[in-house]
Amino acid sequence: MPQVWVTMPDGQEHRGTLYERRQTATGWVYWIGIVLWRSLDPDRPEPGEYCAWMPADKLAPLPGTDYSAVPTTYLTPLDVPAPSPRPVRIEPATEWRVVEDRHAYGSDIRRTSVHRADCWAAEGGQVLDTEAAARDAMRRPQARGCILCGTDQSLS
Repeated sequence: MPQVWVTMPDGQEHRGTLYERRQTATGWVYWIGIVLWRSLDPDRPEPGEYCAWMPADKLAPLPGTDYSAVPTTYLTPLDVPAPSPRPVRIEPATEWRVVEDRHAYGSDIRRTSVHRADCWAAEGGQVLDTEAAARDAMRRPQARGCILCGTDQSLS
């Protein structure tokens, strides 16, 4: 594999090995390896390779080096749209749940949240079987709708 000059964060330059290059939405990145000292045993330091993805502005080619054999991954063409996901069909709620939220110790503020009965964030609480009752629960002082199951939008 060909060698490149790698600029370290403190400005030092080291010679590294270029293994792969990839085009990303923000530019090119390069998979490089630099041999550094490592000490698995404190009495026996030995050379070991450190590998990382590096941005293009931190590398420089070595003059006269051929980089044509380096594996290269290009972005897919932007004019080919990705298939759009199927729309998720959300069934209308038939039951709601009013749950008392956690509150600070010694606090007089008691907040409640209104959820769909099938919301994973709703545990316990009072079950309401009409939308009118759920809307009334939303009008209580310190009440709020759940952003996870959408009652903050559907009951507002």
